[in-house]
Amino acid sequence: MSQNLKLRIITALVGAPVILALVLWLGVEGVSFFAWVISTGMLIEFCKLFFRLEDAKQKTAMAIAFNTLVHSCNYWFSVGISPAFLGLSTVFFFFLMFLFMVPRLLHFGGSKALNSESGIELLQKHVNELMAMCFGFVYCGWFPLLMVNIRTAPQGRHWLMLTLFVVWSNDVFAYFAGKYFGKRLLFETVSPKKTWEGAIGGLLGALLVAILYSHSFLPQVSVIEIIVITLAMSVASALGDLCESLIKRASNVKDSGSILPGHGGFLDRFDGVAFALPVMYAFLWLIF
Repeated sequence: MSQNLKLRIITALVGAPVILALVLWLGVEGVSFFAWVISTGMLIEFCKLFFRLEDAKQKTAMAIAFNTLVHSCNYWFSVGISPAFLGLSTVFFFFLMFLFMVPRLLHFGGSKALNSESGIELLQKHVNELMAMCFGFVYCGWFPLLMVNIRTAPQGRHWLMLTLFVVWSNDVFAYFAGKYFGKRLLFETVSPKKTWEGAIGGLLGALLVAILYSHSFLPQVSVIEIIVITLAMSVASALGDLCESLIKRASNVKDSGSILPGHGGFLDRFDGVAFALPVMYAFLWLIF
């Protein structure tokens, strides 16, 4: 067993009971805290990858503050505010923040600085960071927010656990299937280690886990429905993984962070979860 795999297993054994306690036994409060921690961790790593100008610390602090405000509103108003409105309002306020930071960014040089070549280049980088952050807020802020909305649905704790189990079992089975049987690369230009064999193994493993879990805790749901939602979440999870790989490749880093031994950072661990959550939320919106 490799050292990296040992670290993965140890981290999972430590983290799994904490996550189970937050999701299953501590109610909406536990899930809200869990969602905020994941969201904040992902957002900090995202800012570190994309903010390169001298005001990076200020932008990161403001991003965390806006994100905390949105998660607080989602909790204090008992999910009474549309999650879409919360997510879009955050992007809007962040856009305004970027706009009003332009004078400071240009050192209050006014029109002379703006019309200079260096000023224009600086402004272009500033706008590029803004465009990246608009996506970052949806990806790192709004997607994890949906954990709370899923948790408050009928039998929500089991739907949320099913989402987590599908994504994580997909990752585990894909890892071992790819390691022992992987030959044909899935998307070499973005992620050179992922294979079709790994993707298929992950999908089959996720289906097995989902069917067993639903049989025990969601017996009223048909097997066909479980298969459909599992397939959809597995595809979304794989896309999330590829999306994060693309971000890391563009930023020329191996891992988004190192806070989770063996797994990397929050983005490395929860990229698939972030993309699977909207799929589960949409599924519950349709059936309830």
